[in-house]
Amino acid sequence: MDNKKQISVQINQNKTDSSDRKSTNQSTLEDYIRENHHPVMDEDQVFKRKYTPDTNAFNRSQKPSFWSKYKSFLLSAITAIVIGSFLGFLMLKMFVDLDPEEVAFDQNTSNGQAVTATSDQSDEEENDTANVQAQEAFQSKAFDFFVAQAGVYSNEDAANQLVQELKRDQIESMVWPRDENYHVFVSIKSTHEASKQFTASAFPSSYELYGGKDWHINSSSISLSEEEQVWLTDLEGILDQMIEDNIDQAAIDQWLADEPSSISEEVQTLSTEIESIKTTEDEQSSQVILLKILNQYENLANE
Repeated sequence: MDNKKQISVQINQNKTDSSDRKSTNQSTLEDYIRENHHPVMDEDQVFKRKYTPDTNAFNRSQKPSFWSKYKSFLLSAITAIVIGSFLGFLMLKMFVDLDPEEVAFDQNTSNGQAVTATSDQSDEEENDTANVQAQEAFQSKAFDFFVAQAGVYSNEDAANQLVQELKRDQIESMVWPRDENYHVFVSIKSTHEASKQFTASAFPSSYELYGGKDWHINSSSISLSEEEQVWLTDLEGILDQMIEDNIDQAAIDQWLADEPSSISEEVQTLSTEIESIKTTEDEQSSQVILLKILNQYENLANE
C-alpha cells in the first residue's frame, strides 16, 4: 500500500481555459468546412428560393395550338378550293352554252389533223430510212506505194507550169494536192527499189527527179449506195493489181460493164479514168493515169 501512488483530484478547474479551447476547436472546424466543402460567402449574403413560377418558361414549354401551327396551310387550302370551284363553275357554264354539233365538229377536225400529222411523220420517217439504207457508210481501202516526184510547190500555178514543161519533153505528169502543197508526180511503183530503178532508167538526167518517195492513202468512211459499194470494192482489187504492174484488161472490162445505173459524179470520174488507161500503151503514161485514179479515189474518200 505504501508503494502505490497517491491519487489526486483537481476540483477547481479553470473554466476560462476550457472555454477558450472549445472556441478554438470550433473555429478550426468551421474554417476547414468552409475551405474544403463550401464556397466562401459573405455573412450578409442570403440565398432565397424563388417560389413564383417563370411565366415565359411556362409559355415556352407549352405546345402550340393546332390552329397556330397549321393556320397558313389551312388558309391556303381554303383559298385554293374557293378559286378552283369558281373557275370550274365558269368552265362548266361555257361548255353548257356551246352548241353540241359545233363541239363535235371541232373534235372531228382536231382528230383529222392529228391523223394527218401522224401519217406525214410516218412517211418522212420511211423516206429517211430509205435514204439511210440507200446511202450507207463504206470503208475505203488504204493504199501504200512509192512515187517519183518532179517537184513540190505551194502555188498550184507553178505546179501546172512544171507539168507543161515536162509534157514538152514527152514526160507525162500529174499534180497531187495535199496539205496546202502541190506535188508533181511522174511514176508509181509498189516498192522503193523499183521506184528508184524506174526513175533512173526512164527519165533524162537533165531533170532532178526524186524516186522512191513513200506515199500513203488513208482509209475513210464514204456514204455510197449499196451498188456503188460493191462496184468500188471490185475496183480496189483492180487498183492493187495495177500498183503491182499487173493490168488485167479483162478485169477492167468486166468492171466497166458492171457500172451501176445511178452513180455519183465523183464515182463517174473514176470510171472515165479507168477507160483511158485501156488505150495507153506507154508504161510511164499508164503510171500517171493510175496516179490520177488514186488521187480521185482519195478525193472521193474526203468528200
